[in-house]
Amino acid sequence: MAETKKSAQETDHESGINLKGDIALVGFEILEPSELIVVKKIVGNYIRKLSNMAEYQQMRISLRQHQHGKTFKHEVDAHAIFTQGKFEASVTEWNLYAALSSVCEKILQEVEHAMRKSPKGEKLKARK
Repeated sequence: MAETKKSAQETDHESGINLKGDIALVGFEILEPSELIVVKKIVGNYIRKLSNMAEYQQMRISLRQHQHGKTFKHEVDAHAIFTQGKFEASVTEWNLYAALSSVCEKILQEVEHAMRKSPKGEKLKARK
């Protein structure tokens, strides 16, 4: 039974964690299960906001941790692909949840800006 669990974790490590098929969390498999639950809730809230605003095709969020003494600095990168283009953001913070929230907020702001900037006929897919 332990071997089955180990091979499943190795598979997650290679491809990341997929949420609903179109959201990939890469590098998050090193987190504790309780931390991963909070990460999924934060990402889920921002995905809901983004899907109300525009139609996205895919989102990939990657995590890299850099150790400084006894603590870690978290580097979070987000890549979102919408029907009208690709948006990217990157944040480095001591607090993982603050970094994740900041990077998702940056993507949200970029999408809002693109919607305001584009002509009315070419808006990112209409709100649901």
